Amino acid sequence: MVHSSPVSLFVSAQRLGALAVLMVVGAACTTPDPVAVNASFLAAPAFATRSPSEVAVLPVEDGTQDGSVQRHLVFLRQEVMRQLVGRMFSPLTATTVDAGLSGVARLATGESILVPATLQKLAGHSSEDAVFALRVDRWDEGRLHVDRKLWFQFQAALIGSDGVQLWSGTMQGEVKAGGVGASPRDRDSMARSCAELAIQEMMNRLPRCTR
Repeated sequence: MVHSSPVSLFVSAQRLGALAVLMVVGAACTTPDPVAVNASFLAAPAFATRSPSEVAVLPVEDGTQDGSVQRHLVFLRQEVMRQLVGRMFSPLTATTVDAGLSGVARLATGESILVPATLQKLAGHSSEDAVFALRVDRWDEGRLHVDRKLWFQFQAALIGSDGVQLWSGTMQGEVKAGGVGASPRDRDSMARSCAELAIQEMMNRLPRCTR
């Protein structure tokens, strides 16, 4: 019979304890994905043949039932413009786009900018190559102070200045404020951090400008 000495038992216990600590630390260091989305964007053949460069970004449409995204609409538009640059596009200034749209009749109540006929009416007023339209159908900030996450749903489209469809689709999912890093503390900053990540996910599905 082999007898273990108290010293060897103590050392074994130490090793087991250290292993357990490493396992706990390893589990704690496993960071869940800060972005989980389901997207269905598709580029039309005309996108490649036209290779649009200068883009007019329309004011973002609030399609939520409770108006929860209303205070972020300007930020979302600016973020779309900023991230279009990263995709090698040249967005026109919001002032230029709004001035071009000043003579266009206001949309009827309940009429979405993403209705093809409506979007075509909004194109071609700023000497742009293409028009980018974004509609927010859902914007749920209810969990921001719980787990820093926000649920969203987008519709977006890019059409030529003559109304030809170039790219379109939908995306929904949840994003965590701060991504894999630390989250901002106040509600608006958390929401806008989420908005930045959501726009980034959408832009990753927009082909780069090749001009």
